[in-house]
Amino acid sequence: MRKLQLILLTMLSFASTAQSLETFLGQPYNSLQLTDYRQNLSIENTIESFLPYQKIYKVEYPNDGIALEYNTNLILFRISVYDSGYSYKQYKMQLPFNVTWQNSQLQIEEKIGSLEILTDNPFKKRYTKDNSITDFYFTNGRVSGFKIVASNSLLQTKRQDVFKGWGIRLLPDGTKIEGDVVSGDGTMMWGKNAAVYKGEWSYGLPHGKGEYVDSFGNKYSGNFKLGFFWGNGNFFSKNYGYSYSGEYVMGKKHGQGKINYSNKVAYQGSWFRDEMRGLGKYVMGQDYYYEGIMLNNSFNGKGELHTPDGTITGSFKNGKPNGICEQKTQDNTQSLKGKWVNGIKQGKFTLVSFGVDKVVYYENDIEMVNQK
Repeated sequence: MRKLQLILLTMLSFASTAQSLETFLGQPYNSLQLTDYRQNLSIENTIESFLPYQKIYKVEYPNDGIALEYNTNLILFRISVYDSGYSYKQYKMQLPFNVTWQNSQLQIEEKIGSLEILTDNPFKKRYTKDNSITDFYFTNGRVSGFKIVASNSLLQTKRQDVFKGWGIRLLPDGTKIEGDVVSGDGTMMWGKNAAVYKGEWSYGLPHGKGEYVDSFGNKYSGNFKLGFFWGNGNFFSKNYGYSYSGEYVMGKKHGQGKINYSNKVAYQGSWFRDEMRGLGKYVMGQDYYYEGIMLNNSFNGKGELHTPDGTITGSFKNGKPNGICEQKTQDNTQSLKGKWVNGIKQGKFTLVSFGVDKVVYYENDIEMVNQK
């Protein structure tokens, strides 16, 4: 399992660092690309700011030399990157346009074309594209920082996709029951007791510790941010017959968490927008469980399936062995290694029984005799 963790982390690191920063513009906070990218950033000394009048949610990563700003819909619209200086350390990952911190204005223009001279700041030069505007800042003739801002047209084209990443969001359009529902502790009700939130408020939104209940039998207690379930929390759904304890982002199960269903099925591991995705353990009753990579709420990738008869280790697709796998008995006296196709053994296999090797052949999961 440690090997699987290393494989997964390597995949995530490669996927996120290989992308240029401009490609993140217009993506929601909980997009796959941004989620992977943030895993490479240090959370130490992180500064989180809410600017309600500007409708901006800003997260600064001083140890990594970058700040990310999201608009009211939690879409990334501005990226600020810094060389070392002030409170920031140098950003060491790939810079946009193949720029390096040693580049002069002339060297940058040789790569991307002429930069616009701005009258408001002699140390700032601008580069405009259809989807973004980049301001380069120069110190002693060398680039020392830049800001990339998404165009309005880009944000508009991404808007519908962004809402797919939203879960429940409590907006302050209900009825105040008691307390301070702007910046304090208070209670608000929506409809005729259809939903009730009781807890902390900031920026006129549920923000901090709180509890939520609704008439559909759903209950949540834990952390809120900007009106969303966000952070660690516990959720129970009577209608859907499950309980969940773990991380949320923007109202979706996102990060690490454990879910228990009423039919004795359970899963503990990585989540992405309510989807079981990443490394985890899926349990089906007492005798069956799978440990490995999940995708689309099913076994997809490298993993190990445990059954009362033994284990199957290897590649899985849509919940079934698919590819080179090895099946072992519970007592480890026999093993069978070869290629599975959609859960069915096909072709040449190596059978090891009590230390003796033998080649066997299968067709549609049936062992064939007299094969050479």
